[in-house]
Amino acid sequence: MYKRRERTACVLLGLVLLLTAISIVFMAPEGTEEWMETAAFLFPILLLMVIALSSRRKYNKVKDMEISDSRRSLTELDHLVIQPDAGLYPRLLVFEKNGAYIGMLKVDHLPWWSRPLVAFRSSFLSFVPCTFRFYSNEGRPLFSLHRQGFKETVVTINNDREEKVGSYIQKEFKSLTHMKGMMKKSHGQEILSVHASGFSGDFTLKDETGHTWAHFYNGRFPVEYTRVFRDIDNDIVELSDSLPAENKTLLVGTVCFLFIERSLRK
Repeated sequence: MYKRRERTACVLLGLVLLLTAISIVFMAPEGTEEWMETAAFLFPILLLMVIALSSRRKYNKVKDMEISDSRRSLTELDHLVIQPDAGLYPRLLVFEKNGAYIGMLKVDHLPWWSRPLVAFRSSFLSFVPCTFRFYSNEGRPLFSLHRQGFKETVVTINNDREEKVGSYIQKEFKSLTHMKGMMKKSHGQEILSVHASGFSGDFTLKDETGHTWAHFYNGRFPVEYTRVFRDIDNDIVELSDSLPAENKTLLVGTVCFLFIERSLRK
């Protein structure tokens, strides 16, 4: 993860330096004002240098640490540690709090015309139909998310056999203050309302009986595990471990989509 962030930052740094050099050679600044405008390139250059150096430092701290693979199934999980990963398109790495690697959610399909837009600015992903797929640490697909819609986002969630287990419908379009939606079973029955903060992403998902399905509070992470996760964003989501397999897949799929949406808003 840190190695990919460092590599991505270095590639972008090289591009910015190249563009800056071309600008200076072919449109040489004249006078103080034009040199000040050219100096605006220093901010992204310094930012990318900081990201690359920070990622290298973090990588050196954890490179000798053994990251084991999780042996638990989705239905057994009572928490997820979710980390955004660097890449051409947004993706999430998912762990247990002891550092065991569960798997990755990544973009599996995008319309050809939208790929350059999303690669240029990931927030465009909120406007195009796409498919995410969650792969286990063994590379096996566990579930998929098929997103479509514009003003109303409809996410169809399928299991590992590509059978529909339900859907998540987000009603507010790009609201800055909150994300509000509904989880539905495959036959359309509403089973859980979803209300997450648009700023921090915090949520507590409860059904009509008061049973908590999932809880997330930004920044709350067990201090004894910070040795394993040295990044700033240690996002841990508490999950109910007493849900049927179909409901658990629907819940984890919805939670992963909420975190993808959260990453696109930053």
